[in-house]
Amino acid sequence: EAAAENEAKAEAAPKRPVGRPRDTLMETVAKTAARTVGSELGRRLIRGVLGSLLGGRK
Repeated sequence: EAAAENEAKAEAAPKRPVGRPRDTLMETVAKTAARTVGSELGRRLIRGVLGSLLGGRK
């Protein structure tokens, strides 16, 4: 009886999603750094293009 109850509880428990494991601390730091560099580079490119199209500084 006890084994049947434990088995029923195990089946009723919500199953964790099967996906990739959580990132390590170093992976998180690397991703954040890459995102920051990418956004800064993108901002500079857009400013340069818009500046040249709209006349830039006078």
